[in-house]
Amino acid sequence: MFESTGWDYELQVTAKFDDSVVGKLLHGAYDMHLHFAPEAWMTRRFDALDTALHLREAGLAGFVLKNRTYCTQPLALLLARLVPEIRVFGCLVLDGEVGGLNYHAVKAAAEIGTKVLYMPVFFSANSMSVVKRMFDVKIGGETYCIVDDAGRLLPVVEDILRVVKDYDMVLCSGHITPREVKALADKCIGMGITKMVVTHPMSEFVCEEFLTFDDLASLAHAGITIEHCAQAISPTSERRDPAIFVEGIRAQGAENCILTTDFGGIPHPTIAEGLRLFISTLLKRGLTERELELMVKTNPRRLLGVTEED
Repeated sequence: MFESTGWDYELQVTAKFDDSVVGKLLHGAYDMHLHFAPEAWMTRRFDALDTALHLREAGLAGFVLKNRTYCTQPLALLLARLVPEIRVFGCLVLDGEVGGLNYHAVKAAAEIGTKVLYMPVFFSANSMSVVKRMFDVKIGGETYCIVDDAGRLLPVVEDILRVVKDYDMVLCSGHITPREVKALADKCIGMGITKMVVTHPMSEFVCEEFLTFDDLASLAHAGITIEHCAQAISPTSERRDPAIFVEGIRAQGAENCILTTDFGGIPHPTIAEGLRLFISTLLKRGLTERELELMVKTNPRRLLGVTEED
């Protein structure tokens, strides 16, 4: 029995629910944040092809291939031919392995159809020391902050945002500080960029500084999407109380949120099972079927540019 405020109990009670409701929500869902092998420094459960087959079998409609260390769009294009029943989207993360805040890497990725772009993650100044200690990853060197000492976005970041806008990309905040997130959000709003996602802001284990509940509600009501990950309440990870996420989603508005897993690693559940348990847990804790459908289907489709006819 896990000593947890979350899934230790949920794992026992899931069977008491109407599985057709959870199954209906899982079928056609999108996971915009998962991991796969190979990824330098990290142990992952499935490679890209096995991930696609696994999620197709579970009935998901699509997912984003996230890898910190290289652009995944070529793999996404290949999987589109090998597993055409599921939509696969490519991703680029602006960590040190791709040169950090590298405008040229972003422009090249956009040119070949990459849909999702992350600001620095492990190489963020807000994250590197934490992840090195937590995961014992052998990374080092320069960390990245996207604002100057006065809190203004760096010119290269503004150049990158113009690419995001021109190619209708989804921009994820990564592991940057609250000050950086707010500056980025203000600039996106000012430029008319409508597809910014705050990366798992309520997962408090990979960063030093975090946005507050009030911060998140303000960002959501300004049109910024807030991401909530299954990993945060999993007994294999943070074990946070699911009630906190229900409270947060209600304050932010389900229409402004997405649910993802952040799974793909070991010892976590498989991605599809993790998403099923997350949906089931939040349903039990009071979120409605409609709210959950917004967060696992409607909102991801909007961000990824998928129409219901696709």
